[in-house]
Amino acid sequence: MTGLFEHKNEAANHKDWRGTAWRRESSTRMCLVLVLTLLYMVVQVAVGLHSGSLALLADAGHLATDVGSIVLALLAFWFSARPSTAAKTYGYYRSEILAGLINGVLLVGISGFILCEAWRRLANPPPVVSGPVLVVALVGLVLNLVAAKLLHRDAGHSLNARAAYLEVLSDLLATVGVIVASAIMLTTGWYQADPIVSMVIGVMILPRTWGLLCECTHILMEGAPGHIDLAALRAAMLQVPGVVDVHDIHVWTITSGLDAMSGHVTVDVAASPDAVLSKITDLAQGEFGIHHTTVQVEQIDCKGMNNGTCS
Repeated sequence: MTGLFEHKNEAANHKDWRGTAWRRESSTRMCLVLVLTLLYMVVQVAVGLHSGSLALLADAGHLATDVGSIVLALLAFWFSARPSTAAKTYGYYRSEILAGLINGVLLVGISGFILCEAWRRLANPPPVVSGPVLVVALVGLVLNLVAAKLLHRDAGHSLNARAAYLEVLSDLLATVGVIVASAIMLTTGWYQADPIVSMVIGVMILPRTWGLLCECTHILMEGAPGHIDLAALRAAMLQVPGVVDVHDIHVWTITSGLDAMSGHVTVDVAASPDAVLSKITDLAQGEFGIHHTTVQVEQIDCKGMNNGTCS
């Protein structure tokens, strides 16, 4: 052994890696969606109480989680843009993941409430004034389509933004259910349609929410990102000239789209540590999309170990 070298690629950690312009545009779109959602939620609650429609009130409760999701997303954007400190060496990127986790828990709670109330009403459903419910639901369908379009661009770049987008999508489906239920009640007077649709709304929230909770938990537990093949990464690093062995590789996600890696690389004493580190860093970023790398290099004398070759 002739020496140890360590290289860290930290530029992405200490800068706004997504870009200030992206955050500003995303925040503007979310603020617009927040205002539209709040206004529509107030209308839903008022008409739901007046008409006696549980489906409309359930949709309003779902909208309340949309509001919470967007507020948390905006707060997370603000926190994650703050610079790192001595106490928070990675900055506040994880605030986005925590916000996504909180949104998921809230959705499960709302879903449970909707299912319980719908079950209670199923045996003896109260009459519903269906006309206003249908009008409000049609307006909501248009507003949900607008909100989904505004949030679609950000959903692919941030787990927290995707949580808000998924909630808007699920609310879009819930609004369609309210339209169907109100149309049935308006034409047939069959008021069981209201709690049945409410139960469907409650159930359809769960699969997306479960996926979101699993992904947030996986990140918080620092599990390896599903899109990165660790075996392929190790094999690619072994192909770098001068590299003899690669071990203790760890890859984890700091926040959506920002992955990190650490590892220990053994190289021949004849190889340049700086050259090896530079190539590994370029490899990790270029082929695997890992923005932050910390690699420790250990040099060994291959000729002295095994008759001119390293095993």
